[in-house]
Amino acid sequence: MNQSTCATIYPSGSGSPMTSGFPDTAKMNPQTAILDLFLPGFGLFSSTVSEYLHIDLTLYIPALIVLGLIVFASQHINTYIWEIADQYLMSTADVRIDDEIYNMLMAWISNQKFAKRSRRFVANTNLNSRMWFLWREFNEDGDNDETGVEFDENGNAIASSSKKKNKTVRFTPSFGTHYFFYKGKLLIFRRTEDTRQQTWGPVSEREQISVQCFGRDPTILKDLLDECRVAFQKSDENRTIIYRGGLKSGTAEPAWTRCVSRVSRPFSTVVLDETVKQNLLDDMRDYLHPMTRRWYSNRGIPYRRGYLLYGPPGTGKSSLSFAIAGYFKLKIYIVSLNSPAMNEENLGTLFSELPKQCVVLLEDIDTAGLTHTRDNNNNAEPEEAKPLITTLPGTTVINPAAPPTNNSGRISLSALLNILDGVASQEGRVLIMTTNHIEKLDEALIRPGRVDMTVKFDLANTAMITTIFRSIFATLEGDIPPSKNGVVIRPPIKYRNSTEEAHAAKLAEEAKKLEEEAALKLKVAEEERVRKLGEEFATIVPTMTFSPAEVQGYLLKHKRAPENAVKEGAAWVEKMKLEKRKKAKEEEEEKAKKDKEGEEDEETKRVVEEAIGVSL
Repeated sequence: MNQSTCATIYPSGSGSPMTSGFPDTAKMNPQTAILDLFLPGFGLFSSTVSEYLHIDLTLYIPALIVLGLIVFASQHINTYIWEIADQYLMSTADVRIDDEIYNMLMAWISNQKFAKRSRRFVANTNLNSRMWFLWREFNEDGDNDETGVEFDENGNAIASSSKKKNKTVRFTPSFGTHYFFYKGKLLIFRRTEDTRQQTWGPVSEREQISVQCFGRDPTILKDLLDECRVAFQKSDENRTIIYRGGLKSGTAEPAWTRCVSRVSRPFSTVVLDETVKQNLLDDMRDYLHPMTRRWYSNRGIPYRRGYLLYGPPGTGKSSLSFAIAGYFKLKIYIVSLNSPAMNEENLGTLFSELPKQCVVLLEDIDTAGLTHTRDNNNNAEPEEAKPLITTLPGTTVINPAAPPTNNSGRISLSALLNILDGVASQEGRVLIMTTNHIEKLDEALIRPGRVDMTVKFDLANTAMITTIFRSIFATLEGDIPPSKNGVVIRPPIKYRNSTEEAHAAKLAEEAKKLEEEAALKLKVAEEERVRKLGEEFATIVPTMTFSPAEVQGYLLKHKRAPENAVKEGAAWVEKMKLEKRKKAKEEEEEKAKKDKEGEEDEETKRVVEEAIGVSL
């Protein structure tokens, strides 16, 4: 082999020298050297491909670079285009997690096909916001998802095979972007995690949801949210919704909490004098009429109405409030003035957030520490209010004559009066206050303008006792379910001509009519029997002695046997009288004990005052 044979061999189409099958990086072309610097091993791979496949990869380097730049730039271009479209070409409805519209929208979303087809979803048995002040139980007091214990015809509990026994699992799309059509238009549902919230909170409290549409007209979004609201509120038909005032979870912000919704109570079930009930209904009907607001406004009279229900415990004051709200389809807002978190500022905020027409219930107003507040302040002597602390030689004595400092945060009477009918008070609401001791209330609280009508509740008289008895033992529709083994006997269909068919139909109609007449006679006889038993029971129970709640509680123990209720009524009356006498005696002893302690306090007060006088 000559010298030219021993020269370095360059493969065809290769710019790299090959020595013993390995590339010489020192003799690579500039492109391959640069790529081998950023991609170690590219020179060896390129030389190998060139050697065996006769493909020069360096020819495709510009195309690969351009493709990489396009892929890299497309992400930013896509984001930029979506930002421009979102800002100028789309409409967006953002939904807050702490608003009830979240529950409405999620309930609607869970019933849509795109949510059921989603491959990544969230499974829930409760679609409500995890914010405790937005919790809402569907179909309370009559839940269709759960059934109670089932019994056989002999009264034995049996295992239920109903699928309604378990709660329904609902599915909603997980975090991401989801497309769906509504009324022929393409909408976008976005569900993202809100990273601005605290990381220790649950995920359901750290999310954001929104609905978008293409175009600058957001009407389709408003129609969608309105449809969600209507569908959500259908379950509240013929129900009374109850809210309670309090603080939001983990904050000091006051808010109305939805507690429960119950089937509206018929007004006829309230045991009260019929004349009083009718006057109350007429007064509220006139107040809630749309023309009444204009009448008040034209005359410069504040559009407010207040009612005071007073009487012994268990006489039906709260029941009447609930029945009133159900009769007029109003929501009830209950606030407790005895709550430790309730102060003047929070109470004012709650009253300012009331809807235009609702029922505000203040129960047991006499226990809220507002009794004769202004009288006590006005009767205080100035000389006694000044020296709170007097220092004696070596001791410190608090002047007992000075009024105590109110550091408990309780609501003052003047603040409550200002909230109820002050300049900034809410108009359009119906205020109902209940009390067991009207004599303890300050006259300023129950004056005309704040309390426009008072309703007195007495202990059960003879008419009330009879009414309660009949309402407990009367057989109403649905009280006794039909027998599962009941067989309806019908004539066999064997007639062919029209005359015979007409005759058979006539016989069936007459049989049905006779059956209805027999059922009506049986019902009338049963009602007459219950009426007589009720009158007999009313003669056993003394009038104006027991509250309607006490009478009803006793009758419920014998709800299936009215005869036993009458038979054991006298023994129950004697037992209750004995308990009442015992309770009255204990109250007298407690009162005497307090009076004695008060006398001792007066003696101590006198001694301290004498000591103060000597020191001065």
